[in-house]
Amino acid sequence: MRETLSRREFGVVSLGAVTASVRAQGRGQIIDSVRGVRLGAITGVFGPFTPGPGEDVADAVIVSARAGGIGHVEFVNSLIEPRVTGGGVGGQVPVSSTPEFQQTREALRQWRIAAPDSQFRDIRSKFDRAGIVLFSYVMTIGDDFTDPEIDAVFRHMKALGVDKFCTNQTRMSMGPRMAPFAEKYGIQPAFHNHALVNDPNEVASPESFERLFAMSRLFMANLDMGHYARGGNDPLAFLKKYPGRITHVHVRDAKKDGAAADIGQGDLPVRDMLRFVRDGKHPVAFILEQSRSGPGTSVEKARQNLEVLRSALES
Repeated sequence: MRETLSRREFGVVSLGAVTASVRAQGRGQIIDSVRGVRLGAITGVFGPFTPGPGEDVADAVIVSARAGGIGHVEFVNSLIEPRVTGGGVGGQVPVSSTPEFQQTREALRQWRIAAPDSQFRDIRSKFDRAGIVLFSYVMTIGDDFTDPEIDAVFRHMKALGVDKFCTNQTRMSMGPRMAPFAEKYGIQPAFHNHALVNDPNEVASPESFERLFAMSRLFMANLDMGHYARGGNDPLAFLKKYPGRITHVHVRDAKKDGAAADIGQGDLPVRDMLRFVRDGKHPVAFILEQSRSGPGTSVEKARQNLEVLRSALES
């Protein structure tokens, strides 16, 4: 790593009347939570990551997280796994397969099955030493996963020390196959929704979440508020109905007509959702999954977004 933190730098300091938990990190501050609400970002928001000499991608993620004030990191699997050629969106199976896809996909499957737990424990150790929470992992359990492959990725997550993961593009039909592995490893699949509400195999509608919740006590929601609203649903209403079944919200914003808007400048109920969790002391985290427009690096924009969320929680 490029920096060594002192014991003093890891100390928790107060802001005002103890409204935010932060830790000094060099010239900036890492925001853990504000008024009891955990804040963070998915790695796609503050990348790309370029490891320095003697570093790996986990080191580079940590350096950028520090610079962006990000206290909780959702780590995307593609940062450390071999690439697939011609795959579908987010790790799903493509509509039409090619020999290149089949070859690289099988190579990834065998890599997953053979990857040692120590590789993932090392990543966890780096985050622990840096004082940044490795909050969640992102892993699409695709339609073509074998049972040994499902077991392998759950084993990886156990070694990472995460108790939840964003399922990304995982479809409804994989729920029954995933449930035994969730039970075996004690890890909550947090199903990430999209907007395809007319496809019964997609996680998108309130009914799809209710079906998943009935499959396993460990099945949770990773509520993407932007996709949910784009599908014609109310993310605030869902949050109020199921605060105990949502691990985290992916934070986005948009105008009522669907036009893009920076977080805090659109019409989605970002502030109301934050305050509902704050006032009810619900265990729901808010993880940035949208950058900002305008000048600045991805890291600088992530910090700006965190300040928007902090301001909403402190008001």
